Amino acid sequence: MTAKKDDQNLQQQLQALQTALKQKEKEIYSIQRIGRALSSTLKLDDLLRLIMQEITVLMDADRSTLFLVDRNRGEIWSKIALKAEVKEIRQKLGKGISGYVAQTGETINIPDAYNDERFDPSTDKRTGYRTRSILCMPVWEPLSSGERREIMGVIQVLNKKDGHFTAEDEALLETLASQVAISIANSRLYHQLEKKYQEIDLLYEFEQQLSEVYELPRLLQQLLSKTLVHLQARWVLAAFPVENQVVFVGVGPDQQSVYETRSQVSPDWDAFMRAPSVTALQSHLDLLKDYFQLGKEVALADVTALISPLPMGEDRAGVLMALGIETGDLEQLDDRQKMVDLVAQKIIRAVELHNLRESLIKRERLSAIGQMLSTIVHDIRGPVNTIYGFMDLMADETTTAEERKEFSEIIRQEIQSLMNMVTEVLDFAKGKTSILPRKTSVKKLLDRFKPRLDQMCQRYRTRLHLDVKSQQILYADEEKLVRVFYNITKNAIEAMGEGGEMFIRVQDVNGHVVFEFQDTGPGIPPEIQEKLFESFVTSGKKSGTGLGLAIVKKIVDEHKGEIELESEVGKGATFRIKIPVMSKES
Repeated sequence: MTAKKDDQNLQQQLQALQTALKQKEKEIYSIQRIGRALSSTLKLDDLLRLIMQEITVLMDADRSTLFLVDRNRGEIWSKIALKAEVKEIRQKLGKGISGYVAQTGETINIPDAYNDERFDPSTDKRTGYRTRSILCMPVWEPLSSGERREIMGVIQVLNKKDGHFTAEDEALLETLASQVAISIANSRLYHQLEKKYQEIDLLYEFEQQLSEVYELPRLLQQLLSKTLVHLQARWVLAAFPVENQVVFVGVGPDQQSVYETRSQVSPDWDAFMRAPSVTALQSHLDLLKDYFQLGKEVALADVTALISPLPMGEDRAGVLMALGIETGDLEQLDDRQKMVDLVAQKIIRAVELHNLRESLIKRERLSAIGQMLSTIVHDIRGPVNTIYGFMDLMADETTTAEERKEFSEIIRQEIQSLMNMVTEVLDFAKGKTSILPRKTSVKKLLDRFKPRLDQMCQRYRTRLHLDVKSQQILYADEEKLVRVFYNITKNAIEAMGEGGEMFIRVQDVNGHVVFEFQDTGPGIPPEIQEKLFESFVTSGKKSGTGLGLAIVKKIVDEHKGEIELESEVGKGATFRIKIPVMSKES
């Protein structure tokens, strides 16, 4: 009898051990699955869902929820699935069982929820769910050196299937809670680093755009478009003064953009730009829709808004707004507000760079106009001096009637040259092609040029050597080619100063008439030679403006000719102009 009883006891113990072993196997298997869940993703929403699924199975419960603490708002929150819909639940610290645990750090194990005064049945009434037993435990932040541990969340397990939660359940859940804490901390750290990298990349792109994109509308739209994506907002809008106008620029859903300028805005909107706030924005929604072309049907009354001022100096200010941002905890909103403030700084810098570029462009234009006028005045002196010289000769009583007629024709030609010169410079500034090729001879070209050449040589005591071996007939703009010869020889004679020598050679080479001008001046430095025919490049003349040779190059190009330069410092310079012998049909 005793042996039989011992055998029954042994059998019962064995069954208890097998049951306990199966439970431990189940727990170990569940813990392994939780471990895989903790290491499978760093996305917080996915992580919480996986963790709570495994905890629910392990605790043999009906459902489990992990609430995270939002200390800025004094709340706990969680996203849970109710039927086919995912809802976010928020609850004040101290309210309800989970709020109480989050505030006090105590573990609560309640066999019957409706007999505990701390239980709030409002959620059951709202959802139709019936809560029986509750195990609620704090999740403490992983302890770091020198830091005080705080509660980062609460695990709440509801309705043990075979009764109520035991002390063993509490011990098991406490072990799991420490793993959950480490995993959540790692997830947060990962997302913080990911966010910082994204911000750094975004700011780097902004810097690239500031240096590469000069058009203010396109630059601002690109900045706001990238900001919209980064902040996950519905609209990113900015308004600020530029010169005597107010710029309204924005990007909205589907990257729809707006850029508009207004010379006047309402006093209310001007006051809002000087002191922007979310409260003030709500009273200016109609103006916002009008100025940014959002459409009257757009609902803005309840959207989340982040606002940053845009101080532009001299009591001038604007505003940057990010509207329709997805709600999150205050820490997330604070990070986004910092990003909006950084974007505001980039917009201010973009406007400053725009104003600086515009100022430099205006200054360069004024300088170019001044140089152009200086060149015109400088070049006019040549024909004017020629006119004065021949007028003096005409006034001489010893001059014959035939000579006066010749001098009169030269004066007329010089006056025509003056008029052509002014037209030519204006045409050059506008980029026009304005040659009028006609049949002319090399002899006629040189005969027309020689009086001016002789006068320059006499003034500077330059010895002239003229060697003409061509009698070719050209189709060319006689006035323009004479201007080319004049500019080259004038530059050479002025660079040589008094007592120099000028060699002019003309010959036929391979279907071209080659005009060669050689001087004995100081030569042209190598670093200037490659860009000598650009506008406003000069060498060897104190009063030179550098436009004369640019005009020379343009005229030669229009004749389908070529111009070459050979020069050595200290040994003079040689300009070689090749004009093709053209048929009338060409």
